[in-house]
Formats: sequence, structure tokens, C-alpha cells
Amino acid sequence: MTEAIVRAAEPPINRQHLADLRKDVALAYTAFFAEQEQSLLEPLRQSGDAGLLAIARSCVERDLEGRQKGLEHYQRWTLAHILEDPSGYRADVREALGWIEARTLYAEQIAYPALTRFISSPKRSTA
Repeated sequence: MTEAIVRAAEPPINRQHLADLRKDVALAYTAFFAEQEQSLLEPLRQSGDAGLLAIARSCVERDLEGRQKGLEHYQRWTLAHILEDPSGYRADVREALGWIEARTLYAEQIAYPALTRFISSPKRSTA
């Protein structure tokens, strides 16, 4: 979706299409955070394990940082501003994509494997 936004911000810019894409991304992030809360964070918190609780906190901290960055991005890059500086907007979107990639990497390398180990542990199934 982010790459689609970068392409849509190439002149000539279709304002409505870009606005729709931005809305779709915002809705996708909202759905992602809700799903993550239920499928990842709740089980990590309920584990009672200090290491898993720390991973959950780290995910929340990273997500709060991402939400703040997203809010600042949307405030800074109104459609009018995008039309004035499309190359600056594309650069900012690419920077945001870099943050998203780093957040995804953390989840894939740390959080998801920890959850998998937890739900697969024999201690959990006998508790």
C-alpha cells in the first residue's frame, strides 16, 4: 500500500485517488493494531513471564512511536502540501516505510517467535 501511495504521488497527481489510498492505509493500520492486540499482545501479557511481558511492552512502545509518526506525517502532509512538494512527500513516505520495515522485522524476529514458543510450551498446555 505504501508503494502505491508513492506511485500515486507522482505528477500528475489524482487528488481523490491519493486521498483514498491514504485513507485505506490508515484503516489498515487501525485493523492491524486491533488484530495485534488480540492475537499477540494479550497472550504475551497473560503469560506472566517477565521476558514475554517485556516483549509486549516493547511492541506497544514501538507501535505508539509509529502512531505518533503517522499522526505527524498526516498533519504535515495535507493534500495541498503534497501537491506543492510531491518529491518531499514521496521521500517522507519512503522514510515511514523504513520505520514500518524495522517494526515488522522486530515482530518477525522477536515477538512472533516468542509467542510461538509460549503457545507451544508443554507448561502452558498443562496449566
